[in-house]
Amino acid sequence: MNQQESTQDLRRYAVMAAVAIAAILVIAAAAWFCPPRWLVWAFGGLFVVMMLVIMLHSIHEEHVISRTVVDSLHGRDRLTDEEFGRHYYANDLTPLAAQLRRMLADNLGCDLSGMIPSDDFEKWLYLSSGPDSSADSFFEELAIEFQLTRDCPWPERFGSFDALVKFVAEHAHGLKAR
Repeated sequence: MNQQESTQDLRRYAVMAAVAIAAILVIAAAAWFCPPRWLVWAFGGLFVVMMLVIMLHSIHEEHVISRTVVDSLHGRDRLTDEEFGRHYYANDLTPLAAQLRRMLADNLGCDLSGMIPSDDFEKWLYLSSGPDSSADSFFEELAIEFQLTRDCPWPERFGSFDALVKFVAEHAHGLKAR
């Protein structure tokens, strides 16, 4: 684990502790001024426990995604986004490939320096669940950034990062203007 990830983890735990303490203080104040104190404490305690479970689940999910990506990319040459684009793609697709890989890394919250075009990036995206999963966020950001509409022939699955690059190159409206 590098220094930046460690700092992010510490911040996350500090926020979680601050939220829990604030919730407990609010519950204590409500219990002090409310006649049926046991009821306030019971529901308040349940609320705090539920919040902590949700936050801990989120942290666990991020850790699982990070570990899976690290394991998948272990032992590969580490390339920057620009080096990746130049190494694997023609000159006209180099900036697009670099930008897409950067967007994917941001949505996953992981370092993708060992990624190759044949990697099935979707299996990493779908490790995250819920309405703001990594997959939903990534594909929404992708559609907005490159002006991809619903009437584009979106595949059921891309299968590889290379297929994504080619799809965006072919169907992006915003790309032709750049």
